Order: sequence, then C-alpha cells, then structure tokens
Amino acid sequence: MTPAFGSTKKLLAVSGTRATRARPTRAVAARFVATGLVLLASLAACSRSARQPKPAATLSNSPQAAAAFAPIREQWRNRKLDRAAIVEFIKRYPTDGAVPLAKVYDAFALIEAGQPLQADGVLATLENQPPGTTRDLATVAKARALRLQGAPQSALDSLRPLVGKIIDDADREIFLEELALAALAARDDYEALAYLDAWLRGAGEDDREIVRQKIGQIIDGLPRGVLEQTYRAMRERGTASGYGPETQRLVAARLAHIAVDTNDAALARWLLDVSGTSAAQAGGDAGLELGELATSRRGISIVSGKTVGLLLPTRNRELRDEAADVVRGVSWALDLPRSAGSATGVRLVTRDDGEGEGGTRAAMEELAGEGASVIIGGFDRKSADRASAWSEQSGVPVLLLSAPSAAHMPKNSAIVLGERVERELTMLVEALARHGVKTSAFVADTIEDESAGKAAEAKNGLVLLPPARCDLALAEAGKTRFPVPAWFASGAQGWLVSGPSGCASDLLRDVRRVLEQRPRSAEGKPMALTLEAGVPPSEVPKGVLVLSASAGLVPVAATRPEEAHDDDVRQFMERFGVRPTYWTAIGRDAGVLARTALAPLPADSATDVQGVTQRRAIVQAGLLAARVRLWTTDDMGVGKDRVLPRALRLVTWTPPK
Repeated sequence: MTPAFGSTKKLLAVSGTRATRARPTRAVAARFVATGLVLLASLAACSRSARQPKPAATLSNSPQAAAAFAPIREQWRNRKLDRAAIVEFIKRYPTDGAVPLAKVYDAFALIEAGQPLQADGVLATLENQPPGTTRDLATVAKARALRLQGAPQSALDSLRPLVGKIIDDADREIFLEELALAALAARDDYEALAYLDAWLRGAGEDDREIVRQKIGQIIDGLPRGVLEQTYRAMRERGTASGYGPETQRLVAARLAHIAVDTNDAALARWLLDVSGTSAAQAGGDAGLELGELATSRRGISIVSGKTVGLLLPTRNRELRDEAADVVRGVSWALDLPRSAGSATGVRLVTRDDGEGEGGTRAAMEELAGEGASVIIGGFDRKSADRASAWSEQSGVPVLLLSAPSAAHMPKNSAIVLGERVERELTMLVEALARHGVKTSAFVADTIEDESAGKAAEAKNGLVLLPPARCDLALAEAGKTRFPVPAWFASGAQGWLVSGPSGCASDLLRDVRRVLEQRPRSAEGKPMALTLEAGVPPSEVPKGVLVLSASAGLVPVAATRPEEAHDDDVRQFMERFGVRPTYWTAIGRDAGVLARTALAPLPADSATDVQGVTQRRAIVQAGLLAARVRLWTTDDMGVGKDRVLPRALRLVTWTPPK
C-alpha cells in the first residue's frame, strides 16, 4: 500500500528549510498579511461549498468497471493507495470513463514512491482532459511533482487558479495541503500561513487532529518575524483577521516557546499582557514558564540609583566557595551592610548565573532590569566569555573576574579584572625548571588550566604528569584524595597547582599525610601556586618549598588580623574573621571600581531611553577613569585596552622549621 498524502517526515523537511530565509521588511510583511486575509475569504467559501451537491468527478462506463473502481476511490479517501490495483484497473478497463481519474491516482502513488518523473509521464497523457474535477486534481498532482523537483514557485502559480473550485472532501484536503507546502517551499511565508489556516479549517473531523499536528510542526519551522507580525495582526483585528482560533492557538504556542527558549521577557509580556494570550493558550509547561518570564525583570530598561549587580555561580562546591569569597570582598568595598539605605550608599543585587549561555543571559538581564548600571561576574573563562558577549551587545558594563578567551576580549563595554592563567603558568613552570625540576605533578581546575600548562611545559622542557583535577573524588577510604604516592613513584620532583586555594590546601593536607609516613620524601621539593591557589605558610608542611605567583597584596600570608601589614586587610580580617583569598581580593577591587564609577549618579531612577543611556555612559567613563588603591595589582586603574594591568612577581618561601 502506498500513502497518497505527504508524510509528517516530508512536511518537517519542507518546514526545516524555512528557518534560513531572510527576514522580510515590515512593509512586505504587511502586504503579505493583507494578501493572506483575502485568500482566506476565498478559501472559506471553498470550505462552505462542501455542503452543496457534489458532482461526480468521473463516471464508469459499466457496472463492472464501477465496482472495480469503487475500492480504489475508497483508498483515495482513506489516504492510502495500492498502485498495483490501480495499474490492474487501467489494464483491465483501458477505455473506461474512470481511467483518467485512475491515472491521476497513479501519478500521486508514483510521487509518493519517489518517482516524480514517472508521474509526469502519466500526467502527460491527460493534457487534453476537459475541465472538471479530474483535470483539477491532475493539476494538483503536477504541482506536487514540480515542488519536489525544485520548482515550488511554478507549482504555486499553477495552484492559485484552483482556489474556490475543488469541492470534493478528499480532493480539497490534498489541494489545501499542497497549496500550503508550495507556498512554504517558494518562501512565501505569510501567504503560506494563510493557506495553513485554510488547510486546518478544511480538514475533516477524522483527519483534523493529524492535520493539526502536521501544521504545528510546520509552524515550528517558520521564521519568528513572520509568526510575530502575523499574530499581531490576528490579535489587533480579532475575528476580522480571517484566521481561525486553532491556527491562532498554534501560533501563540510557538511564540511562547520562542520567548521561553530565548529568554525574551519583552515578547513574553506582550503575549500575556498586550495581546491577551493566556498561559493556557500558550500551551502546557511553556505557558507556565511564559508567565514566570513575563513577571521577571528581564528586558526592562532602568538605572536605579547606585546599584551593582553580582552574578554568582553555584554549580559546584569550588565555585560556591569562590562566590562566597567574592561576596565578602564586594561587601567590604561597598561598606555593606552598614551603608545600606543611606543616600550615598550602594545597593547590591545578586543572581545565580544559571546554566549555559541562556542562563547567563537571563540572569544578567534580570540584574539590569533591577536597575544595575554595572555588573560583576565571570568566575571562569566560559562564563567570562558569555558575560563579555552580553555586555558588548547590551552596552551594560560588566567587570569580568576571569579573563575571557581571545575571541571575547572586550572592545566597548566589558572590563577584564582577572589574570590570564597562561601568564601565571608560564612563570611558574620556568621557576620549577630553575629549581631543577624535570618532572612535576600537575593539579588543574579547568580544561583551560590544562591547556596552558601543556603550552608552558613545551617551552621549558619540563615534563608534567597527567593532570589531576581539583574536584577529584576520594577513590578509597583511608587513602589520600590526590595520588601523591603514585606521583612520587613516577618521578615527580615538584607540584604545579592551578586552582582555588581550597584545592591547594587539600593537596597540602595529602602531602602532609604522606610525609608523616615518609618524612624525607618531599624535602626540598617545590610546589608552584597560581594567584588563585595561594595559601598561608601555616598550611605548608616542613621541607616543602613554595613558589607562589604574587601581585599587589596577593597572596595574603597573614592568618590573624594582627599579622596583617596592610591596615585595610587587617580591618577586613577583624570584621569577617577570615584571611582574604585571591577571590576576596579581586571581588574587593571590583567593588571599589564600581563604587567609584557610581558616585556621580543621583539616587533616583531613570527609565526613559535617554536617561538610561546617559547614566550608563557616566558609569562606563567612571570605570575607565577611576584611580584607586587596589589589592590585586600595584596599578591604580584600568588600562586603555579595558584590562586591569598587573605585574606578576614570584615569591619563594619555606615554612619555619
């Protein structure tokens, strides 16, 4: 048995090609929408004519031929054809009056079997067919063959004259389907949407659900601009738009999914508030998410007094620890919570950075919608890339705590405060080599750390053992988490650590345990630590030489306030009771720069475009002009390249005996 109608798979293939079409201008869009409304009126008349008496498309010459043809006609109406039965009928009754219609059915069967050229040959024998339903259906079959052979515009042109003429139920459904698919393939998206509506309304009750699913799949592939402009016309004109309620629901549901998938709060608000679309109309989970999105602050343009946004990661323990340190540093710089609510105080709002690009974008739009005119974020390279891209696109300044990749270095809005790990690891590997290390263990936090370590290794002739990750799980109870004994067995003469200070502390704890059993195994062996990995001397076992990257006041060696040589650091430790880590220090620097840039802003809010733009420009200029004392660098401000300059030093020390 051969299906007489296009399969869902083929419909999806057609609709999938639509996404690459260039977006039409608004004027063209309006013209096509208007055209669609006129077509809808004609097609509605076509549907209404089904109630009139149906003329016989073709009559057999004999009762025997009529009886033989009846099953074939029923197969056509059931949307399945047995081509062998059709060919047998034509062979058995070659001069019967039903043969022309049988040939049309045969052409459809050949097309669905992937043989459009053979179908053309069959249809060529019907060129002199007189006007009537058989000739009209032959035109539809020819149009389908043209579309599948890459000539959709010719197919569409041949079908348009049939609008309002075909009245048989089965014939009309296949005509409306082919009309819509030809318009889609010809890239007449607005016209196609009108035909899809007519197809859905013209479908019989038995087929309506199948047709609705097919049309829903096609609508999923239409460009957003087409759907949005057409739906606006639907909502503005109501029933006068000519579109049926089912089509409107399908378009609304698709737009709801687009709004949720792209975190487009403005579209969500329009769908729910302006257009009158309900969550139920949007459909299922998308409707619920649409409501949440519409009530969020995303997409709202506002600058609210002196507000700083802070984007915090919570994906794993290490990131949560870093986030807590940054919050302490930012709070110290902004004098929170003591200055909260004062006329000159700075307001801090926070958001979880979510998952992936969509989550980061949504969170940053929420922060901007809360009135933040500068945002702090980007705890690792991937999130820094996403934050930098959003900042450059939105124009909202973002202070990046980690350096982004070269492709996402800022040009206009974002500012890089974090250090490039490549510079640190190059310096540290050189230091290890100078201390006679030929083979070193390597502990890394990210894939970027691993790549940078390998690059530094190649330059200095030092061999790095396969890296162990900072989040390495404990393999066996009672054993060390890091494979310290295995490293010694492999000839490791030192360690290179690129990760948070907690990671370095865990490694040192494991080294200490091994040293308790083999006291002289690590004597004189150097451990090289990045800025982020810096630890106080009290955590280092005796005999281990520390090679620590240093910049500004980092790493802070003091473990108690009275040990701090810097008054600001001492006061911080007195208030918070902890030693400031690298992440604390860079959070503090971000907060100081933000506070300085926000100082000229008034306490009220700006919501108009001009006011918002002016205040953001003031903050942007203030960030570049600020000259303040910082903890993570000896420099006092951001460079012209929008990067905080930082001279790296190497600090060498051993714990007291």
